[in-house]
Amino acid sequence: MIKNNTTTLFVASAVFIFGCLMYVYFFINSSRDEVARLNEWVDHSKGVISQIHTVMTLQESILSEQRGMILTGDPKFLNAFQIKSEQLNAATQKLVDITNDNIDQNQSAQEIRDFSKEYVAILESRREKYKDIYKTYNPKLTNEFVQGTQKVEFAHDRLSDLVNQLLDRESDLLKERIAIADQKREDDGRNIILSLFGACALIMVMNWGLFHTQRRYFLDSERLRNIDDRHKIAIKATNDGVFDWNITDKTIFLSSQIFKMCGYEKDDYEGSLIGVIPHLSGTNPADLIHPDDLAVFKQNIKHFADGNTSEYSNVFRVKHANGYWIWVHARGGGVFDEDGKPMRMIGSHTDITVQKKMEDRLKKEMEEAEISSKSKMDFLAHMSHEIRTPLTTIMGIAEILARRASSFGEKERTLIKSLVTSSSTLKELINDVLDFSKIDSGEITLEKNPVQVAHLMGEIISIMTVQAVEKNLDFKVQHETLDELVFEGDQTRLRQILINLVGNAIKFTQHGSIQVICSLADLNTAESAAILNIKVIDTGIGVAPQYQEIIFDKFKQVDDTISKGFGGTGLGLPISKLLTEMMGGKLSVISEVCEGSTFTLELPIKILNLQDFIDSSSQKLLALPHIFSVPSLTVTGSKVLLVEDYEGNIVVIGCILEDMGLSYDIARNGQEAIDMFIQHGYNIILMDLQMPKMDGLSATVKIREIEKTEQRSYRTPIIGMTAHATYKDKNSCLDAGMDEFLTKPIDQAKLVGALMRYIRKN
Repeated sequence: MIKNNTTTLFVASAVFIFGCLMYVYFFINSSRDEVARLNEWVDHSKGVISQIHTVMTLQESILSEQRGMILTGDPKFLNAFQIKSEQLNAATQKLVDITNDNIDQNQSAQEIRDFSKEYVAILESRREKYKDIYKTYNPKLTNEFVQGTQKVEFAHDRLSDLVNQLLDRESDLLKERIAIADQKREDDGRNIILSLFGACALIMVMNWGLFHTQRRYFLDSERLRNIDDRHKIAIKATNDGVFDWNITDKTIFLSSQIFKMCGYEKDDYEGSLIGVIPHLSGTNPADLIHPDDLAVFKQNIKHFADGNTSEYSNVFRVKHANGYWIWVHARGGGVFDEDGKPMRMIGSHTDITVQKKMEDRLKKEMEEAEISSKSKMDFLAHMSHEIRTPLTTIMGIAEILARRASSFGEKERTLIKSLVTSSSTLKELINDVLDFSKIDSGEITLEKNPVQVAHLMGEIISIMTVQAVEKNLDFKVQHETLDELVFEGDQTRLRQILINLVGNAIKFTQHGSIQVICSLADLNTAESAAILNIKVIDTGIGVAPQYQEIIFDKFKQVDDTISKGFGGTGLGLPISKLLTEMMGGKLSVISEVCEGSTFTLELPIKILNLQDFIDSSSQKLLALPHIFSVPSLTVTGSKVLLVEDYEGNIVVIGCILEDMGLSYDIARNGQEAIDMFIQHGYNIILMDLQMPKMDGLSATVKIREIEKTEQRSYRTPIIGMTAHATYKDKNSCLDAGMDEFLTKPIDQAKLVGALMRYIRKN
């Protein structure tokens, strides 16, 4: 019985053991299949991540090769750029192919493939456009190159974002698979424990198999955990150095490229932060950073480590092993915990020394260009003063003689007329050159004041009608439909444009008519905006099609006969075009030889009285500046102090004062003016700015101090006069205490008007 029982137990035990062994056998086989399936997932993910890093490497490489080509012109960079561009296309296509088992990943891969082609096209376009920039310095081309860098950086960052997004999703997928593997291992452990309870005799045997099974699970799990360190896969294929700082356990990984760019032949380093020092034979990495950059370097790292930013960026200098300094751009991102605190910082180091040298060179050349431009403007201001001072005398004498022409013979009147015309032409030439220089240097700023079309056209008619009548031309201005329109703009500069256009039309028209037609287009009531169209139509000599662009270039006319036959600087139209473009508008011409020309000014405007303009019955208009009319020369009983060192101007201004019935004293420098002001009382002072011993500004300040100290009840008006017209002298005059500012050559009508205003006021 016992034997049977023993036999039965043995058989039962044997059956049980056999069953347990079979269970273990099938369990192990099943586990192996599951592990094999997990390994296939792992291998597939490794392939995807490896391919993504290949794309990242090629992306950085073609940018580096393109920069090398632009900066050095070395054809080896071009060859490398083309080869790596083809490799990038092939790599992105392969990425699409190996992700076709996952719709979302495949769509992202396709987007990377498509955008990488655009990225290569952008780099190719920039390389072709700036392939000769290294040969010679071209400020305009250099500025375009610097500004175009933003477009390349945007494309680079966009492609990097797409790649990183795909990597992040693949990493998340790996984490899920790790979790599945861990769960599988726990289930297997429970099954093994249950089997051990049922068949203790198999423990030792099963332990051996389970040990190996668990070991395989452990190794596979460790491989899965390390796969997300994607940067390590592409380290050897890039010129940039890669770092991975584990903030939690204070360990760091530094690729060999980081050491190599600093001149150290070292292998990859992975370990504690303090262990970097022995790796560099006792050199502290902090000692290699430039002292001027160290504080900012530490601050940026702390800023990231404290969780204040999700992206890390640091630009600093590092001492090369050979003793010189190189520029490094460190940038990267982080891995964060559930609370948003950074756990790891992963990124790269890029040697930007060449780029920094280029930036420093461009900055230096820009500063030199600004100094040169300022010198040119200072010289122009000085020459303007030297020319305007005698020109004031010439024009003044010419106008005085013209007013007294009735007392001369016919021949003398002809000479006087020629003198007036020539001096006026010379003044226009100087004004045109200065205006163009101001615009070219950005010195002119546009004002924003109410402009009424009726007033503007009234000024044009008043100024230009006389010239048209002298040539027996029919001059018509059609603006009635826009008379009540008020818009925001610079009336002075707009008037200058129209005077140039109408003046040219009169100049180049011998017979026929001149028409100015105003109209409105593209009215947008919601934004109170529209396009103001002003056409200047003449029946003059016209402009051939091949010359219609030339006339807008400075100092250019169709041919020499134009300048000889009609005069002028060739600056009127270029100035008008530049002013129009500053206002956001457009100036164009349609013309046929001997048939006349049509110049069209298209100006975007902001309407200030939209409702009044729409309602024709409305009479509400905005208040506009008063237009001063020159009064008659009938003032007596006042005394003027004329402060002027140039004898010719003393003669001319003295004649004007005498014609007005004004008595005057003369001071030839600022100190004399102060002494005479203390001794005598004057109704008004005409003060030149540039004089020996003491200039006009200093004299004005001193006079105002005397008035304040002596508590004089009467504040003497002071009118400044200067030949400096390039810089903002008006503000200097007003700040010094002057009441008004006149530029030389002195416009006699403006001088008389100023005298009348202040004499009547006082």
